[in-house]
Amino acid sequence: MNRLFSMTVLLGLILSGCAQSTQEAAVETITVGLECAYAPFNWTQVEASDTAVAIDEDGAGYCDGYDIQVAQTIASGLGRTLVVKKIGWDGLIPALTNGEIDMIVAGMTDTEERRQSISFSEPYYQSDMVLIVRNDSVYATATSLQDFNGAAVIAQQNTFHDTVVDQIPSVNHLTPLGSFALLTNSVVNAEADAMVSEYPVALSIVASNPGLSIVQFAAGSGFELSFEDTTVSVAVALDATDLVASINEILAGVDAATRNQWMADAIDRQPAE
Repeated sequence: MNRLFSMTVLLGLILSGCAQSTQEAAVETITVGLECAYAPFNWTQVEASDTAVAIDEDGAGYCDGYDIQVAQTIASGLGRTLVVKKIGWDGLIPALTNGEIDMIVAGMTDTEERRQSISFSEPYYQSDMVLIVRNDSVYATATSLQDFNGAAVIAQQNTFHDTVVDQIPSVNHLTPLGSFALLTNSVVNAEADAMVSEYPVALSIVASNPGLSIVQFAAGSGFELSFEDTTVSVAVALDATDLVASINEILAGVDAATRNQWMADAIDRQPAE
């Protein structure tokens, strides 16, 4: 009886120690979810580098980009090690709400609808919305949304980008697609006349596709956008108030010049394809 009791106690201590070690390991890391397919915000690469982080999946390669720089800064500020999960856009919020990841740093806009299920930090980047067209298109010399009257325009599904398409007069609003790679192919193959994009992402796309160009608009001639529409934020669980506060404090310590330099560096080092 005494021996059995002792073995039971010993086993309990071992299991307790394992559980404690697992909990400590979880506290020492913070897991970010992102597509790793939205350059220059984030992308996948085969080779390791000083700025890339290994994707938490065997043989999946490394993730780098502006979002990784932001996520690394947050992890360092929290004193944790960054873990990267590569997740498709539509799977990011479910992964956050079910506890698979701790935060989303993926060029995501803070919207009222999303705030019903998750929380957001203060914005970490502000951009502008542009259209990408073929160089040989009649729209290549456009200067206003009016010039796209009747054009076939496409954007990514379940994003703010898709909601602004209808600001174009008499637009042929094409069915949105799930990734920027698919959107780019749609324009390259003349299935769409134009695609909606944030300016830094557009720079990345045209750098890899010399047959495409960016149409930017003068003030008052382009999309009607609010400050919230043109910013991206870090998303966390709805009740993670302490984490949001910590992230906001860390982001507040990064000035605008540094953020802009991060983006310029990301654009410079992004893969050619």
